[in-house]
Order: sequence, then structure tokens, then C-alpha cells
Amino acid sequence: MEGKAMNRPKKIFLWIFWFIVVPAGHWFAFKLSPPQALGIWDVAAYTAIIMIVASLPLTVNGTAMFLTQWITIAAFLSHGLFFEMLLLQVATVTAALAANLKYQQPYRFLLFSSMFSLISLISGLGFFAFGGKIGQTTVESIVFPGTIFILLNFITAMILQPAAAIFLGNRKKFFGRGLAWNAGIRIVIYPLGIALFHLKGLLGPIAFLLIGIPFIGLLIILKMNRYSQNINRHLQKAVAIGHQLTERLDEENILHLFINKITKTLPADWVYIFRLEGDELVVISHLEQEEKAPLEPDYTMSKEKGISGYVLKNKKGVIFNEKSEWKKFSYGYSPENAESIMCVPIMRGKHVEGVLFLASANEKVYKKYQLMIVDILCSYLAVALSNARHYEETKRKSEICTMTNIPNYRFFDQHLNERMADLETGKLVKLSLIMIDIDHFKNINDTYGHQSGDLALCQLASLLKSTVAEKGLVARYGGEEFVVLLPDTEQAAARHLAETLRKKIEDHIFFVQDVLGDSEAPKEIRLTASIGVATAPDQARDAVSLIKYADRALYIGAKRAGRNKVAEYIHTM
Repeated sequence: MEGKAMNRPKKIFLWIFWFIVVPAGHWFAFKLSPPQALGIWDVAAYTAIIMIVASLPLTVNGTAMFLTQWITIAAFLSHGLFFEMLLLQVATVTAALAANLKYQQPYRFLLFSSMFSLISLISGLGFFAFGGKIGQTTVESIVFPGTIFILLNFITAMILQPAAAIFLGNRKKFFGRGLAWNAGIRIVIYPLGIALFHLKGLLGPIAFLLIGIPFIGLLIILKMNRYSQNINRHLQKAVAIGHQLTERLDEENILHLFINKITKTLPADWVYIFRLEGDELVVISHLEQEEKAPLEPDYTMSKEKGISGYVLKNKKGVIFNEKSEWKKFSYGYSPENAESIMCVPIMRGKHVEGVLFLASANEKVYKKYQLMIVDILCSYLAVALSNARHYEETKRKSEICTMTNIPNYRFFDQHLNERMADLETGKLVKLSLIMIDIDHFKNINDTYGHQSGDLALCQLASLLKSTVAEKGLVARYGGEEFVVLLPDTEQAAARHLAETLRKKIEDHIFFVQDVLGDSEAPKEIRLTASIGVATAPDQARDAVSLIKYADRALYIGAKRAGRNKVAEYIHTM
């Protein structure tokens, strides 16, 4: 993404710098050291081998190493500075084509084209300044000036390459191990260039076969080994990430971890996780590197449309290397600036649960083996999300009264202790508790049956929830008892709400079924409730005391006083 961040002054500077260094530099090199003893077969051999080597870079610590210096050194010593600089431009163009630089990234080509030309100019000037002559093969004529050429080439490259990295905002890739590898590789391949120069003088173009074929073969072997290492490394990462995912039981936490890990494992500027819900795909989590996000959370689309629709239908992942490949399949959510796309189904067993959509602004960033890695990660994600849903469902059932569909005592107890902790830390100032007990509820069960009593409790729970609303928590305490927990509520306000609840219960008509009688018609009944109120920290310093004092107010202040009353606990010294 470096090219996208490049501002206009940098672009102008690059064009000026390139015109000064490259065209002018080549003209100066031609005047200083025109091509010597250069035949058509020499040009063909040098061009062919440098294009092959430039298209086979080694990637070390995130930095691509183009091992062409041994060819350009031999070209310089044999045919002069101008020819060497031309070969370097051929190598630069080949590398750029192999990397598919598009849009603003060609500015990287201008930078490296200028940098390599400048390295050649400085190295060549040093060679000539210390008496070096092109085409000389004697030890005396080549050792000292040749050493100066190699040293200047090495030193200049070690200065300019990190400078170019800083210019592109890519400092981490060139310093540290990347810089050390670059230096080490140059030291190793410089002697190979001297060997090619001398062998070519003895054998002619056949020297390219004797040195070039083994070198290219070694490059291919190293790249294959690197490819295998990448697969193994990504597999190990996938297993580690999978374990981390399945250890978590919160869906939001799982999605956050997955996106964090996937963006560190693969180059992705856009990440969308879709969940399949009926005939639609719903975005449940996403990440966009640009300020203008193409999708909003909870965005929905048909499961049959776009790239995701294709992936769902075929139940296998796809990779697109550039926009021209996927544009005709695109639907709605594909980022406008994206080039490479990877889309993989999220499957648990044979069941498709969603789709993972990754996109990058660069071309050809996704490899086939990465599709396998992401497929494994998506399987882990599906299992983790399924576990989280089952856990949440089990937890919900354990904390909800299934009859009244409001929180039960277990949830209330945990919630009360959490709010008391908030009271201690200053997050809350007051915490009031209302306890409600239905008067003579046993008579309803005895007259109409326990099913009718349960039905009345359900209606009462609904009445309490609608009246309390967002003011606090309504829970079933047990039997015919209910509680209302009110954060940041003074006792006077809690008593006022309790009185409102008492009056609504008294005025409400409850409908029950007389399961003990012969008639199936609904029966209208009336209920009253006795209510107790207590407040912390005015009267209680802990959860147990708050419940005890509210309960005492209920039974002593309301029940014993004749029922259908509200009483508040009054602390006496």
C-alpha cells in the first residue's frame, strides 16, 4: 500500500530525480564507457539470463532480493558501464512486470530504476578513478579497481536501499535481518560475477550455461524450499489460531481475534465475515483500511449474488488475482480499489454457516496454498462460533425463568453483587431494591389449579417489565416473589415506583383458566401485592443485608400491616 500513501510532492520529486539520474546518467555512461566488444549473442545471453534471474526473487524477512549483481558485474568488466546500466534497467522492468505493479505503484519502479542507475554510476566512477580498464583480465589490472567497484557498489546499495525503504514508508522491511541478509547475499554473489567475467573470456557465451544454469536451478530449489517452509509456518499458525479461537466463548471476542490474526497472517485491506441466515448473508464483523467503508454492520444481501454467492453454491474457496477477473461477478460489497480477492466458505462439517471475504489493493497477493490455510481457519471459526452460541444459549437458559421469561434468582444474585461492587468503586451512588410478594397466592392455586397460578405469574411478570422498563432489572426471586433492582435510585424514588407497581397490580385484570372446574372459559381475577423497599448504602453495605432489609420491610411493614401495601426499611440505631 506504499504507493497509495505517496503524496504529490514525492511523486514530483521522483520524476525529477529519475530524469536526472536515468536518462542523463545513461548519456554520461555512454560518453565515459561506451559498449566494447559487444556482439549480438552477448546481448542476447546477458538479457535472457538477467530476465530469468530478475523474475525469480528470493523473499527474506518480507523483502524481495533480486540476485542479478553477479551478471551486471560481469557485464561491466566485459563491456563497460553503459551496457551494465542498460542491463540493470532490463532487470528492473522485468521485476516490475513480475510483481504486476499498477496504478500508483509504478512510482516504486521510478525509485528503484533511479537507485540502481546511481549505484552503477558511483561504482563505475570509482573503478575508473583507480585505474580500471574495461576488458582487462590480468590480476594486476582488475584486482584493485575491481575491489573498489565492488566495495562502492556494496556501500552505495546498503545506503540507498534503506533510504528508498524509508521514502516508501517501509522501514521495518529493510532494517534488521532484511538488511543483514541483503549484505550477506551481495558478499556471496560478487565473486560469482568475477568468475563469470573470466570464464566468458575463455569460453565465450557458453560460460552463461556453465554458471547460469546451476545458479538458476539453485534459485528454483531455494524458492521451492521457501514455499514449503511458508506452508508449514502457516499451518502451524493456523493450528495455534484455531486453539485460541476455540478457547473463547464470546462471539464478539472470537470475531475480533479472528480478524486480528487473519490480517497478520495474510495481506488483507478489507475483511468481511458474513453469516448465512435463511436466504440472506449478513455482515457480522468487518475491517476496512480505508476511511470510506463500502459496507455497514448488519448489511444484508441475497445468498445467490456476487462472489460470496458463487462460493456458497460451490462450497469451495476462490482466488482472483486482479479486478478484471472478478469485476463481472461483483455485487455491491466488493471494494472499489480492491485488486486481489480471496473468498472462502465458513463450514462446520458439510454445513455452510457463512463466508469469509478478503481483499487487497495489490495484485496477485494470494497464493493457492493460502486458500487451504484460510479454509482450515474458517473451520476453526465455525466451530468456535457454534460453541459460543451453544454456551450463550445454555447460559441464557440457566439465567432466565423459562415460565415468566425474565431473569431468575441466579442471574439476579450475580447482577446484584456486580452492582454492589459498582457502588463500592463509585460507579454507582445509590442502589435500591424492591421486593414484591403476591398476597394470598395459594388461594389461586387451590381454586383454579397450579397452571392458572403460573399463567397469572406470567402476566404479572409482563406487567412489571413494562412498568419498570429501562429503570432497572426485574427478576423472579422465587415462587410468587419478584424483585426490582434500581441502580442510582434514591429510596424516595424507589418507594414511588413501588407504589406505582402496587397500584397497577391492584387495578389489573388477570385472566386464568379454571383447570379444576368444568368451564373452559377464561376467568377474571384480581391480585394484590405486598412490597418492601431498601436502599444501599444508606441502610445496607452488602448484598445480603440489602435483600434482608427489603424482605423485612415487606413482611413486617406490609404483610403484617394488612397486605396490599408498600413499606420501606427504616434503619434504627
